[in-house]
Amino acid sequence: MVQPEKKLILLVDDAPENLDVLSGILREEFKIKVALNGERALKIARSAQRPDLILLDVMMPDMDGFDVCRTLKADDNTREIPIIFVTAKTGTGDEKEGFAIGAADYIAKPINPEIVKVRVKTQLDLADAQQEAKRLLEENLEMLDQTLVGSMYVVSNLLSWANPAAYFRASRLRAFMEGMVAELEIVKDRWQLHLAATMSQIGLVALSAEEMNRYSTGQGVSIKFLNLFKNQAEIGGRALAQVPRLETVSAIIENQLTPLPKKGEYPETVTERDTYTIGLQLLRLIIDFDHKLLGDKSSVALDKLEKDTQHDPILVAALKSVVGKMEWISCALSQKKLTPGMLLDEDIIFPDEKGEMARETLLGQPDLDKISAMFNDNYRLYRVKVPFKVDKDGNLPSVKAMQEMVIEPEGSSANQESEEESKGQVDLAVVEPIMVELVALLQDDDPESKNLASRLFSEVSGTDMEDMVNQMQQMVSQYEFPEALELAEKMAETMDIKLG
Repeated sequence: MVQPEKKLILLVDDAPENLDVLSGILREEFKIKVALNGERALKIARSAQRPDLILLDVMMPDMDGFDVCRTLKADDNTREIPIIFVTAKTGTGDEKEGFAIGAADYIAKPINPEIVKVRVKTQLDLADAQQEAKRLLEENLEMLDQTLVGSMYVVSNLLSWANPAAYFRASRLRAFMEGMVAELEIVKDRWQLHLAATMSQIGLVALSAEEMNRYSTGQGVSIKFLNLFKNQAEIGGRALAQVPRLETVSAIIENQLTPLPKKGEYPETVTERDTYTIGLQLLRLIIDFDHKLLGDKSSVALDKLEKDTQHDPILVAALKSVVGKMEWISCALSQKKLTPGMLLDEDIIFPDEKGEMARETLLGQPDLDKISAMFNDNYRLYRVKVPFKVDKDGNLPSVKAMQEMVIEPEGSSANQESEEESKGQVDLAVVEPIMVELVALLQDDDPESKNLASRLFSEVSGTDMEDMVNQMQQMVSQYEFPEALELAEKMAETMDIKLG
């Protein structure tokens, strides 16, 4: 039978004869190291072979036992080493001070060998029990976190059916977040950061899937959709706040569009920032980046973010590095949305012992035909990785192209936009100059006109052109601003839109 390794005891006393006595009592059962002063004791305690327990004299020159104890308890690496004071100072005040600064026990001088052995063994047994309890707690918490994250991913996957565009947006954000966390070497609470990105769009489940698809491919959407879209973060965050252990995640999601903390309000070093702060900074950055991808190439989007003073340059630089290394986006898709070139991200076991398809299989048409033949389940989701890497010019695929790949089956008529369907969508290059001129006309001392200008300006970006012009005509018709109405008619004529 293999004998358990002996525990290591550090004996600290400025009197060599006292060390000899203690060593003689304990050396048969334990490995022993000795130190004649506080400085030497700290060096041994911080070494690679950390002691399991310290017997520490109180009255020593230069650095007494209390100072040594305080120093050890202030260090994360030595805080959990049990310390027993061995001293002639056994007054109530001395013992109270010792226990207050972290001592585990006291042994009075002159020492009794049996008392020394019993108290040393008791503290070592307690330390072992505490370590085991801590290990079990960490295992249980890790299992709970994994179960919680898995459950949330299942909820997120439901978006794949209810609102595919919102789901794929969340999948992109998760891919960016995972890359950022790895790039910045963030270890603490990384599961919460991953989950914040994954669930950040859950509030969109209440919105029109058709309009979300239009928004995600840079097309026009209704004013009603935009107003609801602004509230999705609050809806999602408050819903998740009801789930235990997701308080930080829900706060990050709810505040994803709020002003970011300014430089000086958070630590310079990324790993020193609390989970909420770094989570909010990362989520807002990747959301802004993803939004810019609707109209810009990724290289242009990154250049714009570098000039945006609200974002931490350290995080922008990390995102730039991550984008250059991107290869895949992991997501769950139905069978009809699987296409050749995707990478299987799970093992598939075929029914009736007809074999399996291993994870990391690069799907070809024969693989898709086999899956179709083996499974007749239109509601099953398959975990796959969709190609998502930069081209020779350093740009990611367009969101529109990616969206069409995963939201509609290849060859679907839904992807074939006719000229009539695309007519009347927002072209900001046309809209903004006219709106600026219109707003300028309305900027006078009349409070009502200022209110009108503000309403008009806020309803331009991203809205359906025909809807927007009709809304504008309806509003300006309520006031006596003939110049504004003339401009509205001019805009409609330019865009070949018939006003209602």
